Amino acid sequence: MTDDFRHLRLDRDGRGVATVSFDVQGSPVNIFNDEVVRELQEVVGRLERQPPRVVVFRSGKPSGFLAGADLRRIQQIQTEEEVRGVLAAGHELFDRIERLPCPTVAVIHGPCLGGGLEFALACRYRLARDDAQTRIGLPEVQLGLIPGWGGTQRLPRVVGLRQALRMILEGTTLSAAKAAAVGLVDLAVPTAEFETEVNRFVDDRLAGKSARRPTRGLVGVMLDGTWPGRAIVLATARKQIRSRAHHYPALPAAVRAIEAGYRGSRAAGFAAERDEFARIVFTPAARNLIEVFFQRERARKRSTWVPDEMARPQPVQRAAVVGAGTMGAGIAQLLAFNGIPVFLKDVSDEIVAGGMKRIESLTGEAVGKGLLSPDEAAAIVRRVAPVGADWGPLAGADLAIEAVVEREDVKREVFRQLGDQLSPSAVLASNTSALSVSRLGDTTPHPERVAGLHFFNPVHRMQLVEVVRGRATDDGPVAVLVDLVRRVGKVPVVVADSPGFLVNRLLFPYMDEAVRLVIEGVPGEEVDREAVRFGMPMGPLELLDQVGVDIAADVTGTFAPLRTDPGPTPERFAAMVRAGWCGKKSGRGFYEYRNGRRGKPTHWATPSTPRSVRPSRADVSGGLTDIQQRLIYPIINEAAKCLEAGVVAEPWVVDLAMVLGTGFAPFRGGPLRTADALGVGRVVRHLEALRRDHGDRFEPSPLLRTMGSEGRGFYTAAPAAVEHEEVHR
Repeated sequence: MTDDFRHLRLDRDGRGVATVSFDVQGSPVNIFNDEVVRELQEVVGRLERQPPRVVVFRSGKPSGFLAGADLRRIQQIQTEEEVRGVLAAGHELFDRIERLPCPTVAVIHGPCLGGGLEFALACRYRLARDDAQTRIGLPEVQLGLIPGWGGTQRLPRVVGLRQALRMILEGTTLSAAKAAAVGLVDLAVPTAEFETEVNRFVDDRLAGKSARRPTRGLVGVMLDGTWPGRAIVLATARKQIRSRAHHYPALPAAVRAIEAGYRGSRAAGFAAERDEFARIVFTPAARNLIEVFFQRERARKRSTWVPDEMARPQPVQRAAVVGAGTMGAGIAQLLAFNGIPVFLKDVSDEIVAGGMKRIESLTGEAVGKGLLSPDEAAAIVRRVAPVGADWGPLAGADLAIEAVVEREDVKREVFRQLGDQLSPSAVLASNTSALSVSRLGDTTPHPERVAGLHFFNPVHRMQLVEVVRGRATDDGPVAVLVDLVRRVGKVPVVVADSPGFLVNRLLFPYMDEAVRLVIEGVPGEEVDREAVRFGMPMGPLELLDQVGVDIAADVTGTFAPLRTDPGPTPERFAAMVRAGWCGKKSGRGFYEYRNGRRGKPTHWATPSTPRSVRPSRADVSGGLTDIQQRLIYPIINEAAKCLEAGVVAEPWVVDLAMVLGTGFAPFRGGPLRTADALGVGRVVRHLEALRRDHGDRFEPSPLLRTMGSEGRGFYTAAPAAVEHEEVHR
């Protein structure tokens, strides 16, 4: 017997098994929207009136199980009363599922996230397909929220308090194997055996057998099972989040909700979850983080970057990566990981062998983290074909990515060879971080097929990829590269060909100002500390060490046409490179490094005559300290110049690129949303004060001046902050 709804399907078989399949129409993934919730309420009502022997919940979509609640619905909520109503409806529905008088089984493949996992937690059993696509977790804190449909209450009871706190406060996801190891799922099954094992598991439930989950051991019992132990765990969690709690109010809110569930009744715990969710959903952090999520989704649509009428481009069948160093090997591994055969070429077999070792190391790390099986890792390595000096084997590639040393003469020779060897229809891309893509394309017979494809290091971790459109680049190659970036799980932003493109152009004045502050006498540790207090993942000097001072020195020359005052930074970089102090990779830069860990600052970050710049005093209305203004306002100013110059067309692209490419304070929404929050008029006045004190590099851009005088922001018709304040200098 079958009952069909628009988004759900209820099937009953002769054994007494009811299967509920989710297939949300009009969405590539299953989500909980108002219609789906109403249909699920109706389905649960039928199961309550005519209970089967076993209920199986699963997805009818290949894309995965359930990706969570509809964020657009959350974004549309206007009042706390409405929030509480939505949460209460979810709590009531999942409680009804939990109370069904028969075994309930959630059959998981692909993403099972947020509300999807909260739904699965209301089921008695959970099975998961053990492959790279299956990820299980509660990532709400990454959106400035907490789990709101019972996750703060049910997850600790299933996996223990310590594991639940890690998952909720970090927003991390687990593979199927890891989820089974911690007791979150009852069984993780390889793809080839999945349907067989699901049927066997259901048969066991029909036979009345119980499933066994891993025990937590004596320490787990002491910490998770007693109130003194739980008090220690909760106190430790509060200590760990203390430095981030102000910027991310969801973190302490989650701890309070979890603790309430242990201190009081079940009803009190769920009520606390509703209260905490309602308290934080309207905070600027939540609104900004949700907006970044939607910006990411917008960037991943091909139609955002190329005309809608353009036909779907042919997917890349075989790629070539020229350059087997760190970046080239990382790019080749990423392509192979996502099923694309790739040639890896360099000038000698020895260099290529080194690149292959890097690829094997990266896949080995993925095996260690449970993301790949050994067989899957071996298959990835086999997809990479090593190529030495001969260019001939590359002729069959329909995409070539150049990732050689950052020297224009070397890159131009590579493009000349690629233009001669590859088909005229092949797309040629450069991974350059700053050199002109247009000039590289001029060396080929078909410059319209040449573009930039700028990955960030490390390739397998960084989400952003800049797709650079040269002067002659056609829409077709841009579409091919945007699709490729999406295919390998990254986020594309299309930018115009200009010095530094977008992210590096905005990052350079930030790093430059940090070096100037040290030269002026501000201790480097204080400079970095103020950046982290603002919300950066690390300070600019530590970031320079991570990037490599030698790389920064090379890129500095690219920005010469944009700088009226080069200042002392280029010479400081050059001196450090001459001394061999290139950052983390050399063990010394602005800081010392031992076993990959940052140590004390070196003399390059320690002024001989330190002076105070009143770093602890914030502007009374803007909330930025003197040092933070020196660091952040140049980013905002340069971002406005990029909009003026047409590097990108819209403010949201700037903000998304900086959040994904540099970790720019995600809770602030990016540099231009920060400008709106401060008030563009205030930013202009502060820049003028900085120009008087420190030079013309702080001259506000014409766009900022115009917006400030007209009383508008990048996203708003009027400044978000009050404009009446004294500029303290």
